Amino acid sequence: MLCGTRVLHAQSVDQKLQVAVSSGYQQENFRWSISGSINGQNPNVLSELKWMKVGGQNATAAISWNFYRRFAVYADYSRQFISTGTVNDSDYGSDNRTNRTYNETFSANKGNTQLWHLGAGYVIFNNDRFSLTPYIGYAQSKENLRLLGSPNSNPGLNSSYAPYWKGGFLKLNSTVKLINKLAFKADVTYHQLSYTSNGDWNLITSFKHPVSYHHNANGYGINAGGRLNYRIISYLAVYVGGTYFNWQTGNGTDQLYLNSGEVDKTQLNEVKRNGFEVYGGLSISY
Repeated sequence: MLCGTRVLHAQSVDQKLQVAVSSGYQQENFRWSISGSINGQNPNVLSELKWMKVGGQNATAAISWNFYRRFAVYADYSRQFISTGTVNDSDYGSDNRTNRTYNETFSANKGNTQLWHLGAGYVIFNNDRFSLTPYIGYAQSKENLRLLGSPNSNPGLNSSYAPYWKGGFLKLNSTVKLINKLAFKADVTYHQLSYTSNGDWNLITSFKHPVSYHHNANGYGINAGGRLNYRIISYLAVYVGGTYFNWQTGNGTDQLYLNSGEVDKTQLNEVKRNGFEVYGGLSISY
C-alpha cells in the first residue's frame, strides 16, 4: 500500500491534503452613493463616499482535502489590518454630480477586513502535469471602514461604515506543472451576494447612534489570482502570488435613522469595491 500511495502522489501534481499560510499587502478602493429620493432622483447622486487606497497587512490560511475518491472540501480565512487610506465625502445639489455643496477628505487609516469561504468540490483532473477542481460553497466578507479626524481638523470625528457581504460562490482551482519543482496555480471565484451595512455618523446629533443609517442591496463579486509554487522537498513548498477582486451591487435602499424616531428612505445607487493583494507563503501537502 505504501508503494501504491507513492506512485499515486508521483503522478499527481496536487496532493490529497494541502495546507497553506501566507502574508502580504492588500489595498482596495470602496465607494457608495445615494440619491435624493427612493426613485433615484432629486438629484440622482445626493451624497457619495469614496475610500481610496485603503491598505494594510493581510494574513491568510487555506486548506483543501481530497478526502474520498474525487470528492474534496475547501476552506480559507483571510484578515487585513488597515493602516493607510483616505475617504472623501461629497454632496451634490444637482444631477450627475454637479453643483457640489460639500467636499471634504478624511483619514481612513484604521479598521480591518475579513473574508472566509467554505465549499465542496470534485477533482476533474489531477495528473503529473495538470489539475482542475471546481468548488461550490458559501462565503462571508466583513469590513470595518473608518472616517477619522485629526488634532487640527475635526478632532472628534470617529465615524464608521461596516459592509457585510454574504452568499454562494463558484470557485475553480487549477495547477500547471512548469518544470520539475515549479508549478503555477490559478483560481477564479464568482460570488453571488447579498449586501448590508450599518453606518455611524458620530458627530451628527440629530442621527441615532451607533446605527445612523442602514444599506441593503444585491450584487456579485469576482476574485482572480495566481501564484508560483516552488517545492523545496516532497511535502513543503514556498510561493509568491497575487489576487485581483471586483465586487459591486445594483440599486438598493438607504434608511436613515433620526433621533426623532423618523426613518428616511432613499435609493442606494450602488456599492463598488475593487483592489489587489500580493503575498508570499508556505504550503504543506501530503
